[in-house]
Amino acid sequence: MGLPLNIDIQQILLHLFNFAILFVGLYLILYKPVKDFMDKRTEELKKEIDDADKKLKDAEIKEKEYQEKLEAVDQEIVSKKRKAEADIEKIKTEEINAAKKEAEKILDNAGKQAKALKESIVRGAEKDINIMVEEASKKMMLNYSTEATFDAFLDEAKKSLEDGSDGND
Repeated sequence: MGLPLNIDIQQILLHLFNFAILFVGLYLILYKPVKDFMDKRTEELKKEIDDADKKLKDAEIKEKEYQEKLEAVDQEIVSKKRKAEADIEKIKTEEINAAKKEAEKILDNAGKQAKALKESIVRGAEKDINIMVEEASKKMMLNYSTEATFDAFLDEAKKSLEDGSDGND
């Protein structure tokens, strides 16, 4: 068969057949394994991305929960602090009131003791005066002289005052 331009159909068919064998061989040896590897790798990356997204969402949820818990704890701390301050103020007020009552008792007792001491001093002075008056009147009865009796009374009063003042100094 003589085709124009020296084209041999048998040669063309053989080249097409060689090309088909080369194509199928390269497809089976290179393209298909590389494509399968790429598909596998893509699936693994998708899984890893999905897992990372899921973990990120879980982390965000936990972060919100922790923030809420922290806020609740902060509020609890503030309320307990306020309660403690109120308790401290109450105890402080009670202690101050107790101290005031104790001070009043001490002052009352001191006043009573001072009053009792004053009364005992007055009674003692009254007894001394009575004794001096009795002695003076006895001397007046014994001595009919008023001048001598008066002088004796003054001496006796002076003497008792000196005895009383020596004991107090």
